[in-house]
Amino acid sequence: MARDIAAFKSLFSRGQFDYGTVLPAVRDDDITAAIAEANAVFNPDLYPSVEAGDLPFLYLTAHFLACDIDAADTGGQTRLIQNSRSADGLSESVEIPEELKSGEMSFYGTTAYGRKWWILSKPYADGAVFAVEGATQP
Repeated sequence: MARDIAAFKSLFSRGQFDYGTVLPAVRDDDITAAIAEANAVFNPDLYPSVEAGDLPFLYLTAHFLACDIDAADTGGQTRLIQNSRSADGLSESVEIPEELKSGEMSFYGTTAYGRKWWILSKPYADGAVFAVEGATQP
């Protein structure tokens, strides 16, 4: 898998994004900008190989693209996970996953793609912890 426009469109080919050349469709320039944003924050050293990082990279790209689309659609307001809704009084409650609620990771909790990137990257970011039997010497 590659990290280019063709790979992005191939992965997200089930209607997640409406591709085209006229706004509001997602243009190749929009994908290129999202790839550049993902490159700015993506750490390839987290992954055991380039191939292992390809899928998380494309989800991170989708996260940035979705952020741009949401910003255009909502005038800059973020969209979060809806956990309740009302009808007549027009009430809505939203939340983000616990581990993405604060700190530098909170930005990625604002889109489904950012959350998916985090799930794909978390095993590499956490690392492995092992207990080894032993003792100290005086």
